[in-house]
Amino acid sequence: MERSPADRHDAIIMWAFAKLDVLAFIAASAAITAIVLFALTVFLVAKGAPPGMPIGPHLGELARFFPGYTVSTLGAFIGAGYAAIVGGAIGFALAGAWNLAHAVLLAVVRMRASLASYSID
Repeated sequence: MERSPADRHDAIIMWAFAKLDVLAFIAASAAITAIVLFALTVFLVAKGAPPGMPIGPHLGELARFFPGYTVSTLGAFIGAGYAAIVGGAIGFALAGAWNLAHAVLLAVVRMRASLASYSID
């Protein structure tokens, strides 16, 4: 059974004005950033470096912001923890901004619809 065009339009509008689940977005952002930093660190440790060169000098600069982080196997776990915290904070900010923007947009749409139905006659 196919949906009617009105149902399809309603589904599109519901999707367009959907609020983000803040806790789910925080968890997803934290997990993704933690996994990415962990994978990058482990990849550099497995790849190694030529003799006399440090392993991952650019990624090692994160130690300035993440105390205890090094480009090593243990550092991968420490960095993943820090990355999860930073990713969660960024996810919270993005989800909050998204939900705020949608709330303001819906308020404007409702206000304009209300004003459009108002008649001076």
